[in-house]
Amino acid sequence: MHQVVTYLVFAGLLFCAGAFAADSVKARMSSLEPIIGAHPPNIASQEEFDSIKSRYEELKSELDQLVEESPKDEELLVTRGQLQSMGHNFDYPGAWQGSTDDFKAVLDKNPANIDALVWLGSLWVHSDPSLAAKAEALFRSAQCFKGKEPIERAQSGMFFALYYQGKMLEAYRQSEYLVSRWPRDEKYRTLNETTRDVLARSVAGAAPVVADLAMAACTVDTPKSDVGD
Repeated sequence: MHQVVTYLVFAGLLFCAGAFAADSVKARMSSLEPIIGAHPPNIASQEEFDSIKSRYEELKSELDQLVEESPKDEELLVTRGQLQSMGHNFDYPGAWQGSTDDFKAVLDKNPANIDALVWLGSLWVHSDPSLAAKAEALFRSAQCFKGKEPIERAQSGMFFALYYQGKMLEAYRQSEYLVSRWPRDEKYRTLNETTRDVLARSVAGAAPVVADLAMAACTVDTPKSDVGD
């Protein structure tokens, strides 16, 4: 009995240590987000680049160890995928593929993981316009699982997925929706104005049409195995 209690206490300590380590990684990732959370990264000098690279590699190493200890933990895989997505923003070697692999591993186990769907869609749509249609399917799937409450990252990602496919009228409608739903965000107004100008040059009299709250033709899909392999 004493041995069982000792084992349970030890296992509990290991669990707490792992949870604390994961929380620490997430906190430090948050501090990197303003710098490498988008492309191009907000890096002003070689010295700053070297510092960011060092911090990134330290976090990646810690996450590798945590994933190795708990390979079925979806949250850890999503977190590492998010980190590597940021790594891709400053062209870290292998980051795009690593991020894709992590999100696909999660979706292979749980196709309804909204974070993996949205982040993989974001990675694909902002890195390769030829993947825009696949990203659109991922954003639609995420919104399906979420329901009527809009996922801002999926809704904004949908704009780019439509735009890069040349679906300008649909992209315009989506930009109208983004402005109506998040009116204080200036970047959505910029997207709206840019798309309106494109339409003005190609389609006479394109009228503003607000998109539905939930994305139309909501379909559940998963990434095809040929992408990122």
